[in-house]
Amino acid sequence: MRSPCALVVAPSSRLVGTSGLGYVGGSVASPLCLAVTIFAGCIGLGYAGVLGAAIAVAVVIALAANAARYRWVRSYIDEQTRGRAKTRRECQRLRLLRSTGATRVQQYNELRVLVDEIERLEPADAERFELQDLLDHFVRLAVNHQRCNDSLRLSGANALPAATPITVASKSRRRRDIMQRRIRHRDQCLHRMETLVDELEGIDDLVRLVAQRTAGAGVEIELDREIDRRLWELDELDAALHQLSA
Repeated sequence: MRSPCALVVAPSSRLVGTSGLGYVGGSVASPLCLAVTIFAGCIGLGYAGVLGAAIAVAVVIALAANAARYRWVRSYIDEQTRGRAKTRRECQRLRLLRSTGATRVQQYNELRVLVDEIERLEPADAERFELQDLLDHFVRLAVNHQRCNDSLRLSGANALPAATPITVASKSRRRRDIMQRRIRHRDQCLHRMETLVDELEGIDDLVRLVAQRTAGAGVEIELDREIDRRLWELDELDAALHQLSA
């Protein structure tokens, strides 16, 4: 079933600040620069009137545009841009999930927390497995599943018999054909819902598997080697003491 709602995904590698002008705009429009600009404008206005305010604002803007050349400023702009894009993406997901019920929203929130933790611990794994895109896929499947459920409920298909009843034989051929079509459509919809549920649970299991691997990565310690090295030191010390006492 095709969903009328589609998530708009902006690739994380393409940020607003990828060009020189983009970095300059991000630096000038940053909250810090705006606050300093207003403060400098007020000081200039108090000391030299409108002309002083204009000069002070121009100086701050020029300094901010010049600061866009530095790597740490560009990193900050990229991080802010990435955060805003992630927030918009999250809001769109929650808006689509609103109609799927509290249980599905709770399941999504659990997966989102796991993905955030994976991105914090192993960003390369999160990028390799495209976990953010996987969450988008989860949302689309959940919306389609709810649409199927709403279709059955609104059409009263759940009340249809498992097969065409014998009593329908007394009806006209057109009525029998409509009844058969409704039952067939109901069965197809139920089968589609089962497939969607299986896919949703598969995504849930996959995200949890990646989270398990990420949480357990790098915790292996060579305990045997550390103990064996110290035992060897003790043996060497005992041997040396034995030679001295001989």
